[in-house]
Amino acid sequence: MTHAYPPPSRLDETDRRILRAIQRDGRITNAALAEEIGMAASPCLRRLKALEEDGVITGYRAEIDRRALGHGVEAYAFVKLAQSDPDWRTRLIEKLQSFAEVISCHAMTGECDLLVHIVADDIEAYGEFAMQRLLTLPGVADMRSSFVLSTIKKDRGWPV
Repeated sequence: MTHAYPPPSRLDETDRRILRAIQRDGRITNAALAEEIGMAASPCLRRLKALEEDGVITGYRAEIDRRALGHGVEAYAFVKLAQSDPDWRTRLIEKLQSFAEVISCHAMTGECDLLVHIVADDIEAYGEFAMQRLLTLPGVADMRSSFVLSTIKKDRGWPV
């Protein structure tokens, strides 16, 4: 689904305050949001719905500690691809999207073609995933892994 995003210059300060507030707390009630940004509840809700309809707000979700789910390992795989062929690229993308272990994947410029964010229960599970599933994907020529030792700054949303 593509959206006709409003140009960033069309987002006024009220829109930006709404976006900052819901990035901090996606479960904030409309009444609390309206109070926080200094407007009445009805126009606040209309603004929020417009931001959703315009595709500026794409969803809401909870932050979950991966360790509480048993994912003791978090890693980034730097994947180098062989020459581009539309058939295997399509299969590669479909497979990456189907792996529960893959948190996100980005096509990149520079030394690697894909940056793949992965979680696993432990180092052995990561090794099995990397060797048996990731490295065997069509078009994968090489892969390097880096493991997260600690998180210095968590993702807190986009600068608004």
